[in-house]
Amino acid sequence: MPREPEASWENGIRSVRRDEMGRLRQLLDNVFFEGLADIQPHAFNDDNMHNLRVVVENGEVVSHIGTIRRNISIMGCTLRVASLGGVATYEAHRGKGHATALLRDTMRHCRKDGVDYIMVSGYRNMYHRYGCRYVGRDWMFQIARERANDFDDTTWTIAQASKADIETIGAIYQREPVRWLRPPSDIAFGIDGWVQNRPAKTYLIHRGNQPVAFGVIQQARERDAGQVYLLDYAGERSAIVGALGKFIEKQQLNRLSLHVKGFDTVLRGLLEARGLTGEPANLPGTTMIIHFEQLLEKMRPYFVERVGEHAARGLVFREDGDEYHIYYGGDRVVAESRGAAAQLIFGTLEESENAMLDAGGLAGEVLRACLPIPGVWYGVNHL
Repeated sequence: MPREPEASWENGIRSVRRDEMGRLRQLLDNVFFEGLADIQPHAFNDDNMHNLRVVVENGEVVSHIGTIRRNISIMGCTLRVASLGGVATYEAHRGKGHATALLRDTMRHCRKDGVDYIMVSGYRNMYHRYGCRYVGRDWMFQIARERANDFDDTTWTIAQASKADIETIGAIYQREPVRWLRPPSDIAFGIDGWVQNRPAKTYLIHRGNQPVAFGVIQQARERDAGQVYLLDYAGERSAIVGALGKFIEKQQLNRLSLHVKGFDTVLRGLLEARGLTGEPANLPGTTMIIHFEQLLEKMRPYFVERVGEHAARGLVFREDGDEYHIYYGGDRVVAESRGAAAQLIFGTLEESENAMLDAGGLAGEVLRACLPIPGVWYGVNHL
């Protein structure tokens, strides 16, 4: 008669198994709130189990870090990104290093999968130690209820989207210069679900019968006090601006906020032309570089557009132990840590990357024209 395997053989760090999904849900309910996995179906599903990394002790799931992985397009260059969240450990099992071990395991797993960088939905000292940094030079705008009429143009109408509109929404989104390469399931997730852990609905914005833009709008709960976010959007910028007042009126909001990406000078200019002033903002969460050389090689066609073929081809990217080097001719720019590399590539509000560029001679001059590169906004791809 064959011997039953010992339970200890099943312990350790690994991907969650199908028959353990219920125990993982119990962990997330305990640490966060009941039903978290249900409002993130893009992550907690059978197809993504290999990206849900857990610590198992005596057959029980006691700690977890999850990712969803997608390709993104940045100015025509395709990168691979992981969105990381759901970091949870039962209180009785904390202090054993499980979260740190899972983070290191996830970094290794992501690198093996070709991930260029990770977006982490939060900040902890642990994340900072492993190179997560606040990066990006974006903007946050807010529209108060008394200004709603100034953003309610008669040119545009809005209509709640349905799953029959997925192809239309995808076609609008595909024209964005910086975007996720979203499968239809991601778009469906935002039609009428939870986005960034907030209830949300997607609305198409029309000029006559023609859909020209869309917005994913947080649905106000009592605790939100009428203050919500435009969680995702794409399409004709004048249509988005001209429909903001309609979103305010539809829910009788007190304030609507939207995140504007730093490269989007058109949207920013239209908002400022109507009297708004944006506040500088980071990219969402924190960012961790996983594959420095690969990321920058993938961005080389964009660098050609910035500085020309000769200069872009002259850049050499190297990981050297814990340092990250970019050479040009006899000069080099040095990022002395993984965190500094993220700041160099994506930029910071404080412009802390300038010291690295200033010390880099001609390499710094070339890079200053190439960097920072824009990053993606989470939208429906948050975890």
